[in-house]
Amino acid sequence: MRSSPRSSAPEEVLSLDSVVAFAREQLVPLVSHAFPGRFFLAGGAFKTLLQGRPPHDLDLWPASVLDRQVLLVHLEAQGALLLDDNPPFQTTFQLSGRRLEVAYDCAPATLEERLSRFDLGLSAIGVEYAGGHWRGHVHPLAAESVQRREVLLLRPLANWKYLLATLERLRRYGEELGYRVPATEEQYLWDLFEAQPRASQEALMTRHARVAREASSVLAEARLRLRP
Repeated sequence: MRSSPRSSAPEEVLSLDSVVAFAREQLVPLVSHAFPGRFFLAGGAFKTLLQGRPPHDLDLWPASVLDRQVLLVHLEAQGALLLDDNPPFQTTFQLSGRRLEVAYDCAPATLEERLSRFDLGLSAIGVEYAGGHWRGHVHPLAAESVQRREVLLLRPLANWKYLLATLERLRRYGEELGYRVPATEEQYLWDLFEAQPRASQEALMTRHARVAREASSVLAEARLRLRP
């Protein structure tokens, strides 16, 4: 059984060795047979290194459109069960008890660029797989978040059209990890929301209602902040 990560120093918890070891362990069912393509495992799955709990899902980001096609074929050949196809977001599979979400977005060609597109520092942790080789990267803000035990935003926000989902994720990470959510981080998101015209605010709320995993208290707060 994996020892509790909270007993380790932050630099040990998020060392490149531990990040790559986690990715290799989780993706054995996928890459146990030769896979010629290239993809990134990145995002919230790496919270398990801080929580000591299995990840809810594994987000796979193909490095190109061709890599995505090859990955889908490879998953089917491995016996993966297709659960859902939700363009333009992800195609979801079940493989050996793991939930794999293969993103449609294949634009970032490097792991570092991919991580820079996340909204939270703690999401900006990832591993690149390419032809049997593994390479990890931890964004400096992820390491800083762990050291400070705070949930910090990557600024400027790359996905501001989903800022309400980012706010919800900010709070959820704080609750799950026992980290502080600085008031300045929440206020940054609300300032972005309140700076939008009424029509854009309503569009942000509609978009969040589509992607929220469950009933969202953030929507109720947003309604109170709508422009007259």
